[in-house]
Amino acid sequence: MNMQSNRAKMRSMPRLAAYLLGAAIALVSCSRTTSLQTAADAGKDRSALKNRIPPANPAKYRSVVDAREWQNPYLMVHAKGIDARPINAATETPTMAPADVISYLEKLPSIAWPYGLVIAVQENGLRGPGDDSQIKRNREELVRLLEKAGVKVELWPSA
Repeated sequence: MNMQSNRAKMRSMPRLAAYLLGAAIALVSCSRTTSLQTAADAGKDRSALKNRIPPANPAKYRSVVDAREWQNPYLMVHAKGIDARPINAATETPTMAPADVISYLEKLPSIAWPYGLVIAVQENGLRGPGDDSQIKRNREELVRLLEKAGVKVELWPSA
């Protein structure tokens, strides 16, 4: 009887092994999908800027009162779009739509961010008739996109 019992056990071994292997594959595939999905979801909330530039450090820029002293990116809002203050005189920056600003900022070198992830935004003080509402829309969209990307916005009064 012992011999029959051993034979029965040996015949069921392949089934048990197949069952355990299937369960292990299912478990691994479920956990991998979950971990990959979690990583993808986390990536949606993090911009390339937040991954590369440290958080804003107000102690480094608190005393800046003149735009000429500001060392981080500086954006001017116009009715026709957004202008970035050039990093140096040889740099040309085209007028951009608010939606294009984040891409522009992501291309700037880390050295362009000595205060951390903060940016100065100012409305153009020179306006034509009817420019007010478009400047306001551009500023609101710009600020929303910057904040969504994790950029601290310092609004400066228009000149």
